[in-house]
Amino acid sequence: MRDLAEINTLLLAEALIVMGVDLGAAAWIFRIYLSNGRKSALAFSIAWIFDFLAIFLTSIQNPLAQIIGLLCLPAFSGFIFYGSVKFLEEESIAVRHRTLAIFSIMPVMFIGYMLGVYFYTGDPFWTATSAAALGISGVFVTTGGLLLMEVEGIYRSAIRYLYVSIILFGVHLVPAALFGKYEWYRVIGFTASSLLVIFMVGAMVKLTSSKTFRPPTNNTHNQPDLKPGVLLIDIGEYKKLKEKLRGTRVLAFLRDVSDVPDEWEYYFVTTIPFQGKFKNTINPTNLARITELSYQYLESFSKSGKHGIIVIDCLEYLTVYNPWESLMKFLSKLRDFAIVNKGTLVVVVEKESLEPRLYSQLRKLLE
Repeated sequence: MRDLAEINTLLLAEALIVMGVDLGAAAWIFRIYLSNGRKSALAFSIAWIFDFLAIFLTSIQNPLAQIIGLLCLPAFSGFIFYGSVKFLEEESIAVRHRTLAIFSIMPVMFIGYMLGVYFYTGDPFWTATSAAALGISGVFVTTGGLLLMEVEGIYRSAIRYLYVSIILFGVHLVPAALFGKYEWYRVIGFTASSLLVIFMVGAMVKLTSSKTFRPPTNNTHNQPDLKPGVLLIDIGEYKKLKEKLRGTRVLAFLRDVSDVPDEWEYYFVTTIPFQGKFKNTINPTNLARITELSYQYLESFSKSGKHGIIVIDCLEYLTVYNPWESLMKFLSKLRDFAIVNKGTLVVVVEKESLEPRLYSQLRKLLE
């Protein structure tokens, strides 16, 4: 009896901690939603409310409350999945066919899972209620985590921690369905669930609090009068413009990172994967990632009614690692993004560094 009382006390303490974390995460992410209007943030905020309700209601010794609590877990998973879908939509990321192909096996896996639970437990009521709720929740939570993998190129470690924790949470629901009805599993299962929820909350708060996810700050008064389109300048002009752009949020792809304004969000373009010294590096051959980052940045500024500015000071370096035709297509696409979103693309290049024919083609293409 003493051991049982200690177990119940431990479970209650864990439940209170997780419910507190749920409410804190819901409030924090909802506040971010109010500041930027991103529906993915709203969906994630609502998801944590349902996780709170699932824990709270299933702990009440009332059949009706426990049934409602059982339904709250699939609701939690549904909002995690919906938030992931909206997140990709907001980032203008198309899901790869390989990822979509994984989803096609989900129905068969779910039926196999249900049959396995029934044969293992021999309990049809448990299988049709608790196990079914845990199973369908696991499917949608895991799927949501797989979707979030698509934006790893933009958000790096922030999204990596989140999708790993979400997938692990979805997978851990399988043993919960098999052993959840047994007393010996209560502490193991609920402790694992609590730790994963806390890890998910931390990762989600980190993601939604990042500068890339949050809207641009209201610093329009600091911005110089740059016309939408492309500005082709040399090193000397760039140094003068950089001083004018201090205090302005700029997205920059740089080779010279010795004197970057604090407000700039910059990426060091290099073939060396530095660890620790530079948080954001991009390989010069990865033009697709530069394009994705630029589009997301310009679109976020356009939606907030502000003027986005992108700086590329590494054109000569890019020509070393990319065919000229590919580089022209890349710059042409960035030019179109800037014009459509009323932003400015600043390309730093020395005329003497290119052949006259190539420099003439560059000017003709961008102007």
